Amino acid sequence: MALDEAGEAEVVPATVAELVDVITAREAGPDTQGRPTFTTTSPKWWVHGRVFGGMVVAQALNAAQRTVPAGLEVHSLHGYFLRATSPGSRTTHVVDSLRDGRSFSTRQVTSDVEGRETFRMTCSFHVPEEGDSYQLPITPEIPPPAEVDGFEAPFPFDIRELGATERREDGTYQSTRRCWFRTREPLSDDPAVHAGVLAYFSDMTGASFRPHSLGVWGTHTDASLDHALWFHRPWRADIWSFFDLHALVNAGGRATIRATMHGEDGTLHLSMAQELLIRELDEPLQITSPLWTERDAATPKPTGGDDGTA
Repeated sequence: MALDEAGEAEVVPATVAELVDVITAREAGPDTQGRPTFTTTSPKWWVHGRVFGGMVVAQALNAAQRTVPAGLEVHSLHGYFLRATSPGSRTTHVVDSLRDGRSFSTRQVTSDVEGRETFRMTCSFHVPEEGDSYQLPITPEIPPPAEVDGFEAPFPFDIRELGATERREDGTYQSTRRCWFRTREPLSDDPAVHAGVLAYFSDMTGASFRPHSLGVWGTHTDASLDHALWFHRPWRADIWSFFDLHALVNAGGRATIRATMHGEDGTLHLSMAQELLIRELDEPLQITSPLWTERDAATPKPTGGDDGTA
C-alpha cells in the first residue's frame, strides 16, 4: 500500500493482539428488558475525530456472536451508521434475538454512546451444511502476494497494494482498489475472531469510491452510510486474501461500491457492498498530519451532523 493513498482512518499504530482486544465485546449483563448487553471501548487511533467504520461493524458483530448457539457461523450482516463515534468512547451494544430456528439464528444489535444511537445492525447465523458449489473466478493475471511489495508501519496488517486497474477509454475502471492482506501475526482458531477481523478490514476502501480523485485526500467529505457483508465460507484472517473493490456509481452526492475477497487458491469467501456520502468541499483541506497518531494524543470531537457526515 502506498502510504499517501492509504487514508488516515486506515493506518493505526496497533499490534494484532490490540486489534483483537478492542473488537471484543465485554458482557455487561441484561438491560431493563432482559436483553443481553455488551460494551466496547474504541481506541484513539484516528486523527479524523471519528472511529473507523470497520471498527464499529466488528464490535457490533462480536456482541451478536456472543448470543448465538454454539456451532453457528455468521453468513451476513447489514448495518447503518447513524452517528459518529468518538475515539476513546465507550459503546453499549444491546442484542435482540429476532429468531432462533433449526438452521438459522438472527440478531439485531443497537449500539449507542452516552444514550445516543450510533449504529444499528441485523446479522444472521447459519449451521454449516453441504450444498452445490459455484463461484465467479478471481480476476486473472493477479500477481501472488509474494511478488508484491508491502510496507513497514506500526500496523496490524501486512498489505500488498496493486492499485487500481488501468483507466478505460470511457473513463471507468474495472477495479478502483486491489490489494492482498493478512494480519502480521497468527490469530487464534476462534472463527468469531477471524470473522471480526475480516469485517474490520472490509471497510478499508481507500478512495476506491471516488474514481475521479483516487488517492487524493482533503477534497471531499467522505462518510460511510451503510455496510453489508456476506461470509460465503469460513476463512482465516491471518492467511492471504485478495481484496478487489469496484466503484459502481457516483450520483446525488453518494457513492455505491462492492468488493470481494478471494484466497490465494481463488476461493471467494466474502463479499461487501457499501454506500457512502461524498460531498466536495468548497475549500480543500491541507492534510499534513502523519498517517498514524501517538496513542495518548488528544483526539478532536467529530464535526458535522448527528449522522457523522457533514
